[in-house]
Amino acid sequence: MSLPHFFGDAAADPIVIPLVEIVDLDNAARVRDDLARLLRSAGTQVAVVDLRTPCLTAAAVSVLEETQRLADQLGLRLRVVAAHRLTRHVLRITAADIYLAVYPDVLSALWGAVE
Repeated sequence: MSLPHFFGDAAADPIVIPLVEIVDLDNAARVRDDLARLLRSAGTQVAVVDLRTPCLTAAAVSVLEETQRLADQLGLRLRVVAAHRLTRHVLRITAADIYLAVYPDVLSALWGAVE
């Protein structure tokens, strides 16, 4: 299953990319490529990746970190929504939340995007 196209109409609007599948070793490269494609074609300065699953694997953390590096190269601000407590816990214990801007919900991420 490929990632859906982003939400947002105007170039100035942040995009929200829902990630509904569990990222594992089998699909990590595809998910990373899909995220990269969306970031490159976004036409905006802010992208929000909305993690919709409570299961966050090491492969998913790696994909998010690689996506952050690409966002940095492109001059984009990346926000990660981790609504599930377990997902936030994984980001915390892996210290990925130091590198990633993590928010508890989409509204907070969008509000943070206008800082």
